[in-house]
Amino acid sequence: MAERAVDARRLNWRLTAAGLAYHAQGFSRVRSTQELALAAAAVGVDEGAVFLADVQAEGRGRAGRRWLAPPATAVMFSAVLRPPRALVREGSLGLAVGLAVAEGIERAGGPATELKWPNDCLIQGRKVAGVLVEVPDGLTAPAAVVGIGCNVAWRALAPSQRPPGAGTALDLEGPALDFGDVAFQLISSLDRRYRQWREGGFASMAEDWGRRLVWVGRSVEVDVGGLLVKGQLVGVDPEGRLRLRTGTGETLIPAGDLGLGEGGSVRTLSRHSPPGSACQELQ
Repeated sequence: MAERAVDARRLNWRLTAAGLAYHAQGFSRVRSTQELALAAAAVGVDEGAVFLADVQAEGRGRAGRRWLAPPATAVMFSAVLRPPRALVREGSLGLAVGLAVAEGIERAGGPATELKWPNDCLIQGRKVAGVLVEVPDGLTAPAAVVGIGCNVAWRALAPSQRPPGAGTALDLEGPALDFGDVAFQLISSLDRRYRQWREGGFASMAEDWGRRLVWVGRSVEVDVGGLLVKGQLVGVDPEGRLRLRTGTGETLIPAGDLGLGEGGSVRTLSRHSPPGSACQELQ
């Protein structure tokens, strides 16, 4: 059997040595690490349970999208967190996790990483990592399940083998990195920002987050439940809402999807797009 991209035993040793209360289980192939983590959360697994996979047959991203990654190219895991009940529905957790992923990439030796609101990570305008946060209903002990996918190694892939879209991988933007170290730095950064979020909310990191936000000062168009709002991207507020300057003042967008489509063109929003908001740059 081929060696796994991330050695869970070695990762757990590093996590324990660093005093981090996380424990990883590694799998060669699963349908979805998010499904494993959600099932574990439902039966009361402790906070810090992490489910890693080399291959996901049905990897999930935000807004019902799929996360596609060829074998041995990405670090993919889902972690169970147990925030207080009063915070478990706080929508800004995903933004905090996105910041943690950007910082983890850099701590592992990756290049400067920006954020696309609400929580995608970009290098030179191309998506390298994504975040999915799900809060299951009906649990006795509240939980949030955080899914993280980070493209690590595409250099050996022919262009036709790479997932479609304007994405990239760490080894296309800088030196080749060790999968295990990337996983460790992502979890370490997740722990730090999660603890900060629990204690001070998103407001305590809004300034750090805003410094990484792409397209500040540029014209964007936001789809809010079918209503298009045009304006200049200002930043995010202390609650993580997108600040948009329009002709009538400033508009706050509480949830959405900020991004460009394939090849840098404006993405056409389907009338079947999930409800909420979507934001795209105007050319």
